[in-house]
Amino acid sequence: MTTKILEPPSDSQALVKTAAFRLLLARSQPIGVEDLSAKSGIGLERLSGLLDQLDGAGRIRRGAAGTVVGSAGLSVVPDRHEIELEGRRFWTWCAYDILGIFGALGANGRAFSPSPPDGDTIVVHFARGRPQKNDAVLFRPDEELMSCCENVYEEWCPNSNLFASPELATRWAEQHSMRGRVLDLDEAADLATKDWGLSPGTKQGEKLWRQRLM
Repeated sequence: MTTKILEPPSDSQALVKTAAFRLLLARSQPIGVEDLSAKSGIGLERLSGLLDQLDGAGRIRRGAAGTVVGSAGLSVVPDRHEIELEGRRFWTWCAYDILGIFGALGANGRAFSPSPPDGDTIVVHFARGRPQKNDAVLFRPDEELMSCCENVYEEWCPNSNLFASPELATRWAEQHSMRGRVLDLDEAADLATKDWGLSPGTKQGEKLWRQRLM
């Protein structure tokens, strides 16, 4: 883990990530810079610089052609964790994103999450945003890792995973000297749904949404 501290995102960066997430969710395909400019209201030249900064910090992901393929944990190209969201296929950067996205949207579907160290797939079913009965647990790294990493996608996200049992999660965390919390899926869903609050029409909802996009 690097000791470089990520600077808080600017209002413009948060605006870009929010716009990109919503376009990706609506279209299920990579987003061109022109469309993102129209959605965010930010000019192309300035937007290009913001995208470079966000990509470098691991807060958005871009494809080879420069299109945006991921934002705030949601991806429209294959990534670490696959989800079927209301019949549509997406991916997420970490297991915590799975619970937050389903919870905030109140969506139905399934998640397919490889569990370290062997990559065995854990399948979680969701109904109205809630994980259905499952003995799996989530390991969520401490927020300190988020604030101290150089690239969120590369350094924080790979360490947020599902495990078949608390014992497996604890053992993995100890082996990797990783501090964090082991949560059952109900606990994790409560926390993630709150963090992912998608209610920009309210002051509290906008605050939670911006926090998740940081």
